[in-house]
Amino acid sequence: MNDKRIIYSLLSALSAVMLSSCSQEDLALHSLADDDDAVVFISSLPVVTTRSDGDTDKNSLDAGFQVTAFAPEDETKIGASNKLNEYFADQLVTKTPGMGDAFRSDMCRWPANSGSKKGTLKFFAFYPSCEALRESVGVASNSSYFVLSNTSKKTTTSATYTYTLTKFKINSDISKHVDFVAATAEGNKTQHLYSGVTLTFAHQLSRVDIQAWGAPTSYELEIAGVRMGNVYMEGTCNFSGTWTSQSTRGIVEYIYGEGDKIISVGKSKDKNKSAATAVSIMGNGGHAMVIPGSYSAWNKSKTGTGSYFSVLLRVNDKAGKLLYPYIEGADLNANKKAEDMKVVYLSIEKSSGLVKKRLYKKDGDYYTSDKFSVESIYNIPDDEEIRSYGWAAGPISSTTWRAGTQYTLRLGYSSGVGVMDPSDLFPGKPIISEPNFEVEVSPFEEQDWVDVTDRISINP
Repeated sequence: MNDKRIIYSLLSALSAVMLSSCSQEDLALHSLADDDDAVVFISSLPVVTTRSDGDTDKNSLDAGFQVTAFAPEDETKIGASNKLNEYFADQLVTKTPGMGDAFRSDMCRWPANSGSKKGTLKFFAFYPSCEALRESVGVASNSSYFVLSNTSKKTTTSATYTYTLTKFKINSDISKHVDFVAATAEGNKTQHLYSGVTLTFAHQLSRVDIQAWGAPTSYELEIAGVRMGNVYMEGTCNFSGTWTSQSTRGIVEYIYGEGDKIISVGKSKDKNKSAATAVSIMGNGGHAMVIPGSYSAWNKSKTGTGSYFSVLLRVNDKAGKLLYPYIEGADLNANKKAEDMKVVYLSIEKSSGLVKKRLYKKDGDYYTSDKFSVESIYNIPDDEEIRSYGWAAGPISSTTWRAGTQYTLRLGYSSGVGVMDPSDLFPGKPIISEPNFEVEVSPFEEQDWVDVTDRISINP
């Protein structure tokens, strides 16, 4: 059982037990000393799905989140060219013993509120930390990725806040994607010393689920992976759901690994025969978390433009004959043979359909490593068999993907399986026949994710 999909709670107000005996303000009042000027944060967000590489405690929200604050009334924080510098920056705030679900840090304190000054602070909060985000994509702690940038300004009449997280990067491996949430708020010592500051977090990424269904009459298929191509891999997040600098594009994918169960479509025992009974094909990789932005559809006559999905699959006719990936030795044209295709080999347990190993083929032998060392030769157990899988793609129609929104691509395989992937021998070439996919956009089920009214469709 893979634990990539873990549930954590981002503080939903004070605990019910404590609320039953005292108000939020009374609780803080009883918990703070008279001379304590620490900022108390009360945070809210519904249950969230996230991922870690098995180290769930480190990425749990209960361990705290990061907060930066600006003090527009503090003249000492105004630098050259009216730049408003941080009052405190990137501070970890954690749960405070004896204060229920309130968070604070000794480094986060209110400024003075004497005279006409109220001790005002503007807060920017986020989770996970920049360091955890760097770890999620495997870059060094001193790299140029996930860097907080401040170009806020303060004039005699007003403050303009521009605080961003630059070079946000997503991993090409969907199983290593993490959710990113952020909140902004404003408070002051006069009003919020005892009542605390409420931070309402919101999701900053788009979440994607790919599902499959179908009732084909002449073939059956097995699914062993998913891919999304020409999606934004980097961008700048301004903590309010808007993104800029989305220029670098790439592929995110998940190929089923040990413990994943192959998904079948078209077999008599399958229950996913209609759109209403479609099943997720994301495997143990979980949902993809994608940088929001405007996407154009892949033009199947070209390899380098437009966004698309691709499914790693295997197609047999009803008699069991392999139709795709094409049988090795077959001439696809005068210059290319089937063995030149991008093929993935998996060792599958016969009785359960569980993936046991991903393998690599060379000169008729199978290896557990693409280095093809003698030590990595795989001796196939009697209860396993090697199956080959190839990519079958389809363009996603032009649309804008929004922060805090779940996009469900529901693929119907009753009349076709797709076209060859942009990275394969003949990009855009129909496989068996053109598909008639049904793809939908659906609002995320949890509260506070943005509802959507637009739709995504596949252009065959």
